Amino acid sequence: MEDLMFDIAGQPQSAWQSYVSEYVPQSLREAVAHLADEFTAAYLLDCLILEKGLRSRLLSNSTRQPNTPLTTDERSDRFAMLLRLWAEGCHTVVDERLFADTARRRPEELEALREYFRQNALRSRKKFPS
Repeated sequence: MEDLMFDIAGQPQSAWQSYVSEYVPQSLREAVAHLADEFTAAYLLDCLILEKGLRSRLLSNSTRQPNTPLTTDERSDRFAMLLRLWAEGCHTVVDERLFADTARRRPEELEALREYFRQNALRSRKKFPS
């Protein structure tokens, strides 16, 4: 299975930036645009983890559990596994521990994405009243 994994740590950023970029919707970029001067692959990947976790409603459970921060190698391994799964069509897979770790590392982005989802939910309700 290891030979199937996309080796993030072993690749220059430019090699996997385009790989990550295809999974990042424009709406996600817009939600965090005020927080970043530029969108690096690592930043986009963190935001994508947060977005997928929020869509899966992980916030309440994952961030409350006391976990030690993931090491750089652990994060790279988990990112690589997710990228491989997403590339194979498993678009809703989320690593809860990676989500919690990323939420702790990027609280402003988490809040920006939560606010974006709230605003879009309100817009959807106005378009389609029950």
